[in-house]
Amino acid sequence: MGREAWVTFIILLLAAGAVFAHATTTIEDYSRHNIGWNGTSNLAIGEIHDLADLTPGTTLLILAPERPFTAEDVAHLRAFLDDGGEVIVAEKDGAANSLLAALGSTMRVWPGNLSSLDRDHTDPRIFRVQVTGNASIFAGITTLLVNHPAAVTGGEPLLETSPLTWDDTNGDGRVNGHETFRRAVVCAREDNLIVLGDPSLFINAMLPENPEFIKNLRNHPVLIDAHHSRTGTKNPIINTLIWIQMTPLARAAIAALAILPVAYWFGRRRE
Repeated sequence: MGREAWVTFIILLLAAGAVFAHATTTIEDYSRHNIGWNGTSNLAIGEIHDLADLTPGTTLLILAPERPFTAEDVAHLRAFLDDGGEVIVAEKDGAANSLLAALGSTMRVWPGNLSSLDRDHTDPRIFRVQVTGNASIFAGITTLLVNHPAAVTGGEPLLETSPLTWDDTNGDGRVNGHETFRRAVVCAREDNLIVLGDPSLFINAMLPENPEFIKNLRNHPVLIDAHHSRTGTKNPIINTLIWIQMTPLARAAIAALAILPVAYWFGRRRE
């Protein structure tokens, strides 16, 4: 093969690699295939795709759920909780409230626009909260930086804002009109069920902000509910590749397709 042919081959190979990398990443919020600031590609936590496979003694993270939970799903979660498993529901839109009700919990997520003067950034919706309850995921931590959290009612408070917090209903960054300062709970628990009103604590941009929290989480045998959480993707190329990886017959077919041309080429050379 000549020099020009090798250069052309290398350029085509690099171009194919760039196209593949672009096609197998996404910009979807919370997706594990999103390497950007709003993805969870750096979270590095295992997944579970069927709640029937839950193992007692582990922790299940339900992150920004977008699929409804069936009666069978709820039954699996109840049995898991009764056997000593821990469930952390992290969401801020109220989508999990029906699940919480089905589990018999009094906790609820209340979407809003919580803002605070105890902020570390110019955005008043990114601020520090105090650890006020006992939970192993917050062990050794006094404050956490949260990012646009929702309020959580019911249960035993685990994370609370300072009194300098308000619901900025008009979004102007100031307390006015009927807005008033108050404390708010952004994380609570009932037995081994925890509700966290800030799923963005697990995105790539927030991981360095709360390293002790992520370290505590990784010290647990934690699995993400990949079936209901928004950690997946709607990208058909990525989903096809995942299906191939999870299907032995498909992997064998791909391997055969790759080997056949090589075998044919060597056969022709021998002739």
